[in-house]
Amino acid sequence: MIPTFSQQTYTDLLIQYQPKPIKTEQEYERALTVVEAMMSGELTEAETVLFELLVLLIENYEERHYSMGESKPVATLESLMHEFDVEANSLIGVFGTVEIVREVVNGQRKVNQSQAESLAKFFNYHYSGLAVTPFDFI
Repeated sequence: MIPTFSQQTYTDLLIQYQPKPIKTEQEYERALTVVEAMMSGELTEAETVLFELLVLLIENYEERHYSMGESKPVATLESLMHEFDVEANSLIGVFGTVEIVREVVNGQRKVNQSQAESLAKFFNYHYSGLAVTPFDFI
């Protein structure tokens, strides 16, 4: 795709903002401030290109410094059990035995589709307002 905006305008923006890989928290905060300001108005094509570049630089910094990693099903289950003070014995109806519950919580056994559906029903039924899905446990 050939850009239709004025190359001089984009060059001027590059000179003004001097985008570069973000290495410090101060640079990160500055980039966030610029992007937030750009979000409040209509952007020219050149500004849109700069905006996209800054967002990529911000995302790169966040991935390196604030990575949350992938949520694991066992972490989701542990979090829900902790948050709602659910004991392993309460999940025997879902898994069949307390041993299987412990194996799942310890990451020694995966949750199958049927168990995931039962877990979602269990938490949604007992704790209204939740929107737990079977996919949270698989």
